[in-house]
Amino acid sequence: MLRQVVCLAFALVLAQACSPLRRAKRVEREVLRSEVFARGITGFALLDAETSRLLVSVRGDTYFTPASNTKILTLAASLQLLPDTLPALQIRPFAAGPDDTTRYLLVRGVGDPTFLHPQFQAWQTPFQVLRQRPEPLWLCSRAERLQRFGPGWAWDDYPEDFQPERSALPVYGHLLRIEQRASGGLEVWPPRFRDSCRADSARSALERSEWVNHWTLPAPPTNGQKTYWAPFIPNNLPRLLADTLGKSVAWLPDSLQQHLPTDGWKTLYGTPIDTVLRRLMHQSDNFLAEQLLLMCADQRWGVFQTDTLIRWLLDSVWVGLPQRPRWVDGSGLSRYNLISPQTLVHVLARLWRQQPRERLFDLFPAGGRDGTLAHWYAPAPGEVPWLFAKTGTLSGVHCLSGYLVARSGRVLIFSFMHTNFVGSSSPWKREMERLLRLLREQY
Repeated sequence: MLRQVVCLAFALVLAQACSPLRRAKRVEREVLRSEVFARGITGFALLDAETSRLLVSVRGDTYFTPASNTKILTLAASLQLLPDTLPALQIRPFAAGPDDTTRYLLVRGVGDPTFLHPQFQAWQTPFQVLRQRPEPLWLCSRAERLQRFGPGWAWDDYPEDFQPERSALPVYGHLLRIEQRASGGLEVWPPRFRDSCRADSARSALERSEWVNHWTLPAPPTNGQKTYWAPFIPNNLPRLLADTLGKSVAWLPDSLQQHLPTDGWKTLYGTPIDTVLRRLMHQSDNFLAEQLLLMCADQRWGVFQTDTLIRWLLDSVWVGLPQRPRWVDGSGLSRYNLISPQTLVHVLARLWRQQPRERLFDLFPAGGRDGTLAHWYAPAPGEVPWLFAKTGTLSGVHCLSGYLVARSGRVLIFSFMHTNFVGSSSPWKREMERLLRLLREQY
């Protein structure tokens, strides 16, 4: 009798041990045998959130172009280094010399992307401070000279609204809004650029000169109005701010740069960080990503050197990653970025350990509800969202990485990375949805 009990107990233990293995093998087979995934190259990694144990890996140690999955790294860096409310500007009263009775207000940018940004109008206290101060403004340039684009960005995307230029003191999100009416009238914001826009019936799309803020629009719509968004070159910052603030604004004269004080600066704070990170992840906002990474470098080193920041994070903070990523920008616009699925799930696991579940899930798009996942991975009627993840798409590239809540309540961390396919990514999205729903039921 005792022998039978022991054998039964052993059989139960063996069955429990084999069950996870069988589930993992089935998932692995589904990925490897997928007719859709066979049309390109697919990597996949699945990790248990509570134990950080790797459950499934299909080419999980292979490097892929992450596209906007790079923003997961930017999110992790921002949560690591930036305060709960973003610094917006630094200001300091200043006199040009002992005999100069005019007082100026020095203004120094810290990379904040939300200053005068149309999506963050509720958090413009720094702007109100500048407007209420009686002194004329002198803008201070930073010692380091930022390249307008990140390394490996496509130069011919300069007129596209997804690739605004980077800056130490950005305004309006570096985006121009044009509303073109059927009557031929134009409403332009910022208004400074109204005379730089004209319609041309020979054009089929909005165009901009590469080095000049001059836009040509197609013929007006036949009825109603059409809205365009386009990046502007931030080369006329004093005039833009003077228009908005209604006061004198100029660059600090070069002759006074060497006399710039190092103390007495006051930091003005603006937008709550979660408000910015939510838009970063939900809307996959490239401009926010780039500026946040610059701000992280400035917070850590006092300079906008993102390559130094990235090396420090990989060498000293995020130690133990399965494969060291090649990480060059904040947004994922660069094809120089290379990351493995295993590395992404480990970064996501690190976030899981450090952040409250509610906060983390709120920052990521929810399937069937938010941003880039609004039309995918929807819960059944009456159920809550079960997938919280970040997409990433370039030509021939599609990725999805994040968190999956199984029927059992177990949280799984996953990363799908696809490359070397042609055409639409929709078949890959449908196939991922099928497999992720299978995971939800199995685990």
